[in-house]
Amino acid sequence: MIKQSTEIRQKQIVNTSLELVKDGGIQNLTIKKISKNIGISEQAIYRHFDSKHMILCAIIKHFNNHFDEIFLQLKNIDNDSWMENFIDVHINYFENNHAVAAVIFSEEIFQNNSKLSSAIKDLLDRRVNLITKTIIQKQLDKVLNTTLPPRDLAYIIIGGLRFLVTNWRLSNFSFSLKESGDSLKNTYSKLII
Repeated sequence: MIKQSTEIRQKQIVNTSLELVKDGGIQNLTIKKISKNIGISEQAIYRHFDSKHMILCAIIKHFNNHFDEIFLQLKNIDNDSWMENFIDVHINYFENNHAVAAVIFSEEIFQNNSKLSSAIKDLLDRRVNLITKTIIQKQLDKVLNTTLPPRDLAYIIIGGLRFLVTNWRLSNFSFSLKESGDSLKNTYSKLII
């Protein structure tokens, strides 16, 4: 019972943190504001997370776990559409979770905190490794251009998607991420298939 209530409270803290980021950016995220919005003391927050940075690490971990599960499903999708589905899943997720995009793509908050830097590096390394393995398999299946290095293709796919979402976030979500994502998919298809 205690573990369940701890997990529920941690999720509540993470969700409240995401709402604060969504409403006012990363600078709006403070322990004081989290406790006020939930209606608990700041000390209660610290029972679950040592710091604001640990809350951000929890957000990153949630994002990582969510996409690891989805990626496993995408690997089994028809060879011709795995990349499009990979991009669509990310685009849809970020369109529905603006605050996560603000956390995941805010390099400035990670520069001075080794735990956050390590969490983001782990996230990126896991993405690159999963995509590289998939690309290798698709090249063996003769679905993708076999003359291009798989890791370079993974960087191209992730880099373009990351830049697109960052630009969307920095423009205050002012353009259609889906339309831009569709354009990116078409370009990728022409380049690597």
